[in-house]
Amino acid sequence: MILFTSYGEIPYTLIRSPKRRSLCVRIDEAGNVKAAAPLKMAQSFIESFLCKKQDWIFRKSQEAKHRYETVRAKAFDHGQEFLFLGRKHRLEISGNSSSRTKLTFNGERWIVDIPCGLTEEEKRFCIRNELVSWYRGQAEEMLGARTFYFARIMGEEPLKVAVRTQKRLWGSCHSGTKSIHLNWQIILSPLSVVDYVIVHELCHLKVPNHSRKFWNMVAKFVPDYKNREKWLKDNTAEMRLPL
Repeated sequence: MILFTSYGEIPYTLIRSPKRRSLCVRIDEAGNVKAAAPLKMAQSFIESFLCKKQDWIFRKSQEAKHRYETVRAKAFDHGQEFLFLGRKHRLEISGNSSSRTKLTFNGERWIVDIPCGLTEEEKRFCIRNELVSWYRGQAEEMLGARTFYFARIMGEEPLKVAVRTQKRLWGSCHSGTKSIHLNWQIILSPLSVVDYVIVHELCHLKVPNHSRKFWNMVAKFVPDYKNREKWLKDNTAEMRLPL
């Protein structure tokens, strides 16, 4: 479907469902606009709603497309740079006679030894797997320790801290079960930003919303949290790995 706006035509996908009770709009990570509406909601109402939101839709769509293209431009090739704790490091790729790929990190760059005879697609697949595995190992070693460090300072007691892949979130908290889940990709950001995400989720153990009380608590432990939050927003594309 097409939304006619002052920015020009914006294509969007409309999904109707008998289970929905309200209209919502979402921009996916490629910048595509998707609207979800109740089954019998009038089309004229939907279009009116979208037109009122056109500034937001256009801005968010452009931001998402920019991030998406930035990620697509990356490749797991020799000389490509990726972040770790806020610093960029290069991939150095060489062939070997071994039957498996091996990745090491010397503090300045990643060195990847790849079996000879692989296609370019197979090489990229192996490099990505090794790099993701390395990142996850670093995250599992670092994030749990830092979470419990801040938990002691803040007087909190999470019962579970899990490191996992979260497509749209850097972290999440389930206050009922006192569980905190952290996205392993936050270790691509500076340590100060990692700590902000951890403190943010720990504060949710006491305040499960984003009220003024919540942000006052965050500010108590991370006074410059807005700067750290801005770093995350500004560098999201750099923190995404290509497929």
